[in-house]
Amino acid sequence: MTQDPANPGDEPRRDSPEGAGGADQDASQASSPAGPPPAEPPPAEPAPAEPAPAEPAPAEPSPEEGPPSYGTSGDTGTPPDVGYPPPVAGAQAGYPPPGAGYPPPTSGPGGGYPPGATPGYPPPAAPASGYTGPAFAVGEAISYAWRKVTSNLGPWILVALILIAVNVAWNLITGSFDRFTDSYDFGDTNFAAVSGITVTSVLLSVLGAIISYLITAFLTRGALDESAGRRPDVAAFFRIGNVVNVVLAAFLVTILTTIGLFLCVLPGIAVVIFSAFVYYFTLDQGQDAISAIRSSWSVVAKNFGSVFLLLLALLGINILGAIPCGLGLFVTIPLSYVAVAFAYRRLVGQVPA
Repeated sequence: MTQDPANPGDEPRRDSPEGAGGADQDASQASSPAGPPPAEPPPAEPAPAEPAPAEPAPAEPSPEEGPPSYGTSGDTGTPPDVGYPPPVAGAQAGYPPPGAGYPPPTSGPGGGYPPGATPGYPPPAAPASGYTGPAFAVGEAISYAWRKVTSNLGPWILVALILIAVNVAWNLITGSFDRFTDSYDFGDTNFAAVSGITVTSVLLSVLGAIISYLITAFLTRGALDESAGRRPDVAAFFRIGNVVNVVLAAFLVTILTTIGLFLCVLPGIAVVIFSAFVYYFTLDQGQDAISAIRSSWSVVAKNFGSVFLLLLALLGINILGAIPCGLGLFVTIPLSYVAVAFAYRRLVGQVPA
């Protein structure tokens, strides 16, 4: 493009439309007085913004979405700022401070807890006050038996007379008195005649032992009824059950006692003491012979002192009862059975009535 040398700035000519227009504008501007430039039109107001939707109220944290629980495995979190002092250095993280209103643990060995106390648990309660002695007292058992027997003495005396009559009749039938006198006839060289040991005598002795076992069982039955709050009549003494185990248990105790007496006497006495409750376990709880012996031995072993003193006291009472021609035994023998029944019920956790 060739530049016009007469119009080096390439300004529009005045005779051209562009030049004329420009000249008119210059003339109008020159003729009009100088004034402030025209104000710019105000910017258009923005359209009102739509109200933002109301934010929902924050929901209460559920157990699953709530603040981190302290003390759970793998989530120690940050304890909430509730005015507690910062944890002591070296303390296990993840556990909140103790609840308000409780004093801090007392100082002492084992990390600030009293001796023997477990952290986080209250100290063990002191044992309740009350009766902590033996299960029964000897005087208590004898007093109880005296009240029971004297208030119902008639049936006991009648049963005793019946049993004595049976025993005497049995001895007369079997010729026990004759064998007793013949045993001192040393002029007879027949050993069987002198000693009285024959097959028949052995069988009769076994049968006599069974009768004595049953007599003991009858008296034990009456004592159990007395200690249970029942006043037995004469017939109640003979209502016994578990007869086979009663006889078998008594037979085993007799064998053990005999063996013990041959072993310096003391083992035999020990067998008698430890077997004090054999009849009571077979009649009252229906145990078999072996179980009754084990139960009696176990109970006596745990309360040997009380049982031994009771049996010793009853032995002395029966010796005193035998002094006035044996008449006192009508009271002391029933008293002995009821006192042992009282001890039995106490030792097995029952309450004598």
